[in-house]
Amino acid sequence: MPLVDDPMDESTPWLIDDLKERFGPTDCGLILDQTHDQPVWCLTVSGFERWFSEVEGCLDQTLGRRLAHAAAESEEWHWNQSPSLPKSWFKQQNKRISTINADWNLRGQGQLGFLENNAQSSTVIVANRTFTALAAGMGNAAWESIQEHRFRFQWSDRGAGETVVEMTDDSRQIPPPTPSIPSWKDRTGIICDHERLFHRARHEIDGLWTVEGNRAMMLSQDCILRFEHLATSYLATTDRSSDSRTTWAGIESHDQIVFWDAMAEASRRQFLASGELVLIASVEHWIDVANRHLSLFGLGRVSAARNIDDNGGVELTLPSTFHPAIVTGRLLGCWERAEGRGAKAKWSCSQDGHTIVLESRREIA
Repeated sequence: MPLVDDPMDESTPWLIDDLKERFGPTDCGLILDQTHDQPVWCLTVSGFERWFSEVEGCLDQTLGRRLAHAAAESEEWHWNQSPSLPKSWFKQQNKRISTINADWNLRGQGQLGFLENNAQSSTVIVANRTFTALAAGMGNAAWESIQEHRFRFQWSDRGAGETVVEMTDDSRQIPPPTPSIPSWKDRTGIICDHERLFHRARHEIDGLWTVEGNRAMMLSQDCILRFEHLATSYLATTDRSSDSRTTWAGIESHDQIVFWDAMAEASRRQFLASGELVLIASVEHWIDVANRHLSLFGLGRVSAARNIDDNGGVELTLPSTFHPAIVTGRLLGCWERAEGRGAKAKWSCSQDGHTIVLESRREIA
């Protein structure tokens, strides 16, 4: 079914067809980038900005540079897995930029432009960018792919949706990134025709598309996992909250637990700030709620739900998740919106998928 039954539909059919050809919904509630079967998160740019800001706030750290380097590694891996960029005696650089921009156009990540180049440095611009740290890392990796050469990079934001990336030669021998592997088990699922957010996409300008007036983008699971890896290496001295809402069964690393707590809390806050309404009259309604607030964005699907107490407590089963912490936090927000009080969650994972238990944060007498 369409998101909204709107006779004044302003979506762009050719863009939607191109998006559907590349990004396949699965019956497990994910969205797969079929160029290399990588799960992606389809979300609004404003939603990501709010989520990222909340993660930084929860950890009391500035994480922009770590996100930029995660984006650079992920983008390099993406192009290493993709067909080779064009080789030509004539205008090879322009042809390679065009190939990258066609890819970014579908991902909603702006457009790469060349500013200047000399023997030791290069400068590029990412116009119509989403989030400046993402744009900086992606711009650097894309330019490295074009030039087949390593660069160090720094960036500045020019406003008006433009990020300038300045790069200097890097003579270090840095191996290409290896695949990022989730620390949880997921079912693969099969491609289906279920509704996703991008099925109402509207083309605005190159590299920028919207859904119902809100700019949207595709963000890969690979990028999020690399961001997690880079960020957790700085959390050894960060104490975990003594009143955390979340329990992660089977996760032993202190740093990973702290970061998952922050990701989940950021997702909970971001969902509550969105003002979305959630109505739960019976436990079966959780399946529809998850379809709207998880599956639509490629975060996962609730396949079963059962009551565990008389106060709204519920056990949810999911065959797959984009990331357990993001999904758990979003479901916490749904529960709190429906019940009108604080919640806590326990996540666990097995060969059968994910189990998330949601219940009141405080005991009810």
